Order: sequence, then C-alpha cells, then structure tokens
Amino acid sequence: MFIIEQGTKRHKPSNLSWLVKRTMHLSAIASLAVGSSIIHAETSDQLATTDGVEINRANSAAEPSTTLDTIVVTADTNSQVTENTDSYTIPVATSATGMALSARETPQAVSVVTNQQLKDQNSTNLTEVLKRAPGIQVGSIDGARSGFSARGFGINSFQIDGLDTDFVQQAAMGEYGVNTAMFDHVEIVRGATGLMSGSGDPSANVNLIRKRADSSVPATELSANVDRYGYYGLSVDHSQPLTESGAVRGRVVASYQDGDTFIDRQELGQNLIYATVDADVSDNTTVSVGASRQHNKSKSTMWGGLPSYLSDGSQADWDTSKNGSTDWANWDSDSVYYFADIDHDFNEDWNLTTNASYNESDSSPKLLYMYASSLDPDVGLIYNLNPFHADTERKQVNVKTELTGNFDALGRTHQLIFGGSYKKSDLDTYTYAPPPDGLLPVSDFYDWDGSYPEPVWGDKDQSSDVTTKEKDIFAATQLKLTDPLSVILGTRVSHYERSGFQYGTKMNTESEHIWSPYAGITYDINDNHSLYSNYSTIFQPQSERDISGRYLDSIEGKNYEIGLKSESDNGALQSQVSIFRIEQDNLAQDSGQLIPGAGLERAYFGVDSTSQGVEVEVTGQLSDELKAAIGYTHFNAEGRDGKPVNTGYADTTLNLFATYDMNDIVPNLTIGGGIDWSNGYYGIVSNPVTGRSEKYSQDDVTLASIMAKYAVNDNLEAQINVNNLFNQKYLAGENFFGLTYGEPINVVGRLTYRF
Repeated sequence: MFIIEQGTKRHKPSNLSWLVKRTMHLSAIASLAVGSSIIHAETSDQLATTDGVEINRANSAAEPSTTLDTIVVTADTNSQVTENTDSYTIPVATSATGMALSARETPQAVSVVTNQQLKDQNSTNLTEVLKRAPGIQVGSIDGARSGFSARGFGINSFQIDGLDTDFVQQAAMGEYGVNTAMFDHVEIVRGATGLMSGSGDPSANVNLIRKRADSSVPATELSANVDRYGYYGLSVDHSQPLTESGAVRGRVVASYQDGDTFIDRQELGQNLIYATVDADVSDNTTVSVGASRQHNKSKSTMWGGLPSYLSDGSQADWDTSKNGSTDWANWDSDSVYYFADIDHDFNEDWNLTTNASYNESDSSPKLLYMYASSLDPDVGLIYNLNPFHADTERKQVNVKTELTGNFDALGRTHQLIFGGSYKKSDLDTYTYAPPPDGLLPVSDFYDWDGSYPEPVWGDKDQSSDVTTKEKDIFAATQLKLTDPLSVILGTRVSHYERSGFQYGTKMNTESEHIWSPYAGITYDINDNHSLYSNYSTIFQPQSERDISGRYLDSIEGKNYEIGLKSESDNGALQSQVSIFRIEQDNLAQDSGQLIPGAGLERAYFGVDSTSQGVEVEVTGQLSDELKAAIGYTHFNAEGRDGKPVNTGYADTTLNLFATYDMNDIVPNLTIGGGIDWSNGYYGIVSNPVTGRSEKYSQDDVTLASIMAKYAVNDNLEAQINVNNLFNQKYLAGENFFGLTYGEPINVVGRLTYRF
C-alpha cells in the first residue's frame, strides 16, 4: 500500500502526473523485489505499465502473495521554495509578470539568489546579498546607508512576498540590513517592472520571499557565528505541525547578532524574531499569518563619512578603521511587520490569492556630520560640524489580490492574471534644534577618539509629514500562439498621490490614469534554448528636490530588451544573455549644492538620459560536483548631451561564485570561492580650497573570497568564509563628499546543527 502525502498545498497538475507515474513505477519495482513475474511482451497476457515496465499477470494467481510495508511518498509541489533543495536555480518565479513562469518563459532578465546561495556565501542581510548578485552595484553613502543600482540607475523598488514596500533611505531605518534568516530566497527582476510594481524603476525590482511553515514534521536548525572583528551571533529556526494531521503548521525564527566591526569604536547588532502559521482550512484553501520584529543597533556610526580633503587642497587618505563619529552617536531603528495571506484554489486551473501587510518602523538618530570639510594637516582642526537629532516614524499598509488561471482557446492552453493593489505610506519626522551658539571645532582629528560633548538639544518641531498613496489594477496574459511561440501582453493602471510637507515645503502631487503597458515574446528554438524580447514603460515619482526646494517631476521613459535564455534538460543549469536600452526623461542628478534652509539635503536637477548595455548570466549545476553563479554586466549611461550620468556607479561588473563537492577526495567537504570585480567609478566634487570642481575617483575593485564547509556528521556542519581575501583598500562609493571605505579582509566562522 502506498500513501501519498502532500507536503504543501499548492498543486501543479504536471507534478501530480509525475507523482502518479513515479508511484506506479515504484510499485512495479516493489513487485520485482518480491518475485513477481516480469517478462518481455511475448504473450497476449502481458500488460504494459508506465516507464516501459511490462508485467505478466497470466499466472499471478499461482504466485505467492506478499504484503509490503507501507511506503510514504512525500510530494513537495511548491516549486517556488528553494530551502533544502541544495540548488542554485528555481523552477518558476512570479516577480516579473505575476504568473508562475520558468526562466525561459519569462521575457525579461530575472535572477534568483536561492537559500543555498545565501548559506554558501554567508549573506546575512540584504546589502550582502545584493553585493554579490549579478548586475547589481552597491555603494555606501555612510555608516548606515547604502545605494543600490542596476543598468546605471538607482534601485528604489522593493517587495516582500510581492507586496510593494517603501525603503526610506533618508530615515535609514535598517531596511537595507534586513536579516535574511527569515527569507527563503530573493528574486531580482532587472529592467522596468511597472507591470507588477506600479510606479517603478528601469533598474530592477528586488522581491524578498519569506520562509513559510511548510514542514509536516518537527525540524530545528541552530547556528552560531563569529568573525575576526568580534561580531558574533546565534540563531534558531524551528518548524513543526501544530495539529496531528499537519493541516496547521508553525515556524519561528530568532536571531541575535552583536559586536564590533572593522571601524574603530563602531558597534552593530540585530535582534530578529519572526513567527508564522500556515493552516489548510479546507482541501482548497490555505491561510497564512505572521509577524516579524527587527531591532537594529548602530553605535558610533558615521554620518556622511570622513573628510575628503586636507587644507592644502589634496585628497585625503585615511586608515580603513578610521571613525569620524562620536561616542554618543547612534542610529538605532526598529521595524515591525504583520502579514496575512489567503490562497484558494477554485479548481486545478484557477486560484485566488489575497496578501496584506502592515509595517511600523521608527528611528531616533543622534549624529554629528563633518561635512564638505578641509582638514588642516598640521593642527588637525575641523570647523564644519553639523549635529542632528530626530524622531522618525513610518507606517505603511499594503494589500494585493490576484486571480490567476489557465484557459483554453484555439486548441491551446493559456495563462491569465488579473488583480488590484493598494498601498499607503505615512512618514513623520520631528527634528530637535541644535545649540544656537554652534559647536566647538574638532581638534587633533588624527588622534580622534570620539570624545566630544553631546550638544544640548533644543525644542522638537515637526519637519516632515508626507503621505503617499497608490492604487493599481493590472492584468496580463500568456498566449501560446504555437508550440514554440508565446506572447505576454499586460498593462497596469495606477493612481498616485503624495501630499504633506517636508522642511517647510508643501507638496501636493497627483498622477491619475498612469498606463504601464507590457509586451513580451518568447520563441523556443528547441528544448533547451529560447529567444525573447520585451517592451515596457517607466513612470517613477521622485523624492529629490531642486535648489529652490521644489520636487522634481516624475521620471518617464521606455525600456527595450532582447535576449537568449538556455537551460539544461533538468533545469539545474540556466543561462541568459540580455541586451537592453533604457530611455528616461527628467532623471535626478546631484548638483553638488545644498538646498538653503533644508539642513544637509542636497539639491538636484533633471536630465534626459539613455542607458544601453549587455548582461550575461550562468547559474546552476555545471557538473555533479560543481555549482556556480556567474554574472557579467556592461552598460553606457549618458545624458542627451553625451555626458555620463550616475558616474558613482560602476558601469562594468563581474560576479563569480562557485562551490565544488570534494566528497570523492575528502568525504563531506565542500570548497568554494569567488570574485566580485568592478571597474572604476567617480564623482564630481568641489574642492573646498581651490573652489574648483574636480573628479574624485576609485580605481577598479577586485574582491576575492573563499569558503569551505565540512559535514562533521549528519547533523553538524562547520563553515568558514574569507571575504576580501587580498585585503584591497577601496572607497565603497557612491558618496565622495564624505569618504566611506569597504571592509578589509574578514574571516567568518559558522557552526550549524540540524535535528
């Protein structure tokens, strides 16, 4: 007797067909084991079974019968889970079109960082993930803020489980350092993503997919880590059924991280708790609810980086461990998410899903900025100081409903998605007045130890109250015109509003009936290779302001892309080559000036721009022992006048990471390593001594890494990662008005115990 146990709820008819066939095949093999008569098809009494196995039943009555022990076959039909698969690829993804499509069916460049990659590279937060992701550039603004870009433009579109989520860098509430312990994988769609993200960037959309309570047996993972600078952590991930049948399942993830960094006196830390429950309330309906809370500790963190110039007009060069912050400075933050999902199958073809989330984030930084400073190389005096203390809170609500399904027309089966979404974000900031008499200069900066008195803060006034709303409806269909040819057509209609005030400037922006059409074509050359092309439009409201304090108009543009996608017969190895062109109007560019009366907010101006380039990616199983993720990107971004734009981003990058299973040589040992290379990047900075604008640049950066993991036994695993192996010193970009260096060589050890 066979019992078929469903490991998850979402069914895929093709997978169930495979399961039935495989079950019959196992039955035939089991019959062989107990002496059933299996012969070739030479008599009329033979019956053919699946997979070419033939059974002679003519004399079955004469054969002794045997009752087999019960065999349990577990079918995990949720092909969008990468955990415990040991894979660098994923069968299907939904971030590009909302429909569950394979890589070859998706007419756009899509990368997936699987759970195995997260573990092999020891990527514990979002910034570390994107540093190693193909086609993504990461630059540090200061100790707490980063900038992400792709194809020459900043990334501002983020999602969690497909729901748009605002990550506000001005407030720096730790979103870019979100802990990956609660995520299964990360999907990255490059190019314009207006179809699924509404007002979106032409760069990329980053979608973080949470872990779910999908285990029908108790399972626990404990891990401990420590690095060479004293940063350490502990985490636990526990899943188990909450009812005897397994229809209700629970999962809890907890993580504690704390310690020093390569920067003197800086201390960082994270506390994360994540809990979720999945319940099969009927044969066709699953409900998921959950919550997470992450506290980010950031003590003695620099705001704006180190001084860029000396008083003789020369460019400064500091030790990577130099810290320009004070002992009392902090940039702590908290973020809480609540979410609920309902997934209902009407039948094998049609599904309705509703997702909702509510988020509250807050921070209360106390900072000191040594901005646009020139340092006297003899006496070490810095006069340009700016203190900052504020209370910031952001609340956001997101809801999305999608109806997806298959329909038959003209003798073929096609896919359809239709849905709507609503999101609202409220951002409130209260700023404390600095001392009216100013601050004393910082003396002897060369031996600076952070000893500087905290200012006596003045009254608290509201400096910003911004509400952003967006309502959307969207629809798309995949039409199978012929066996090799598919067309995806879709559109999104959005209504966008932004109101309130920021630093004394009122805003009241409204954009109605924003159409974001999408068209894509895929053509299967054969079973392993496909050509594709797509067209989409760009609409992106901007938060940058000009020298007069007015917000820049929204970016509008077009995105074109063609490419070739390939995969091995089993899908374990995938590759894609993409050629793209992006046209944008009114792209914000830094003017190098500050907005009068707005503190340290920089002024911007808009330019028309284009970006065109090529991306190459190979990911997955190169052999039985070798897995790799390889990505190469080159683009040219310039304004209509031919001048380069966004020069703080490297325009050519190479990311390579591979692991090799050494089991045949050294049992239970896996080794690996990689290279993250980028060409030079620069900014135009005003020299405070000469008053002239000049280039401040970083040459090519090559960051090598190695790793090794060893399975001590079936439960215990030890891993070591070495990052920046050759200890290259480099400016982490993209802010050259204050210098931030990348991390020197670091060694991280981790122990993991599973039971």
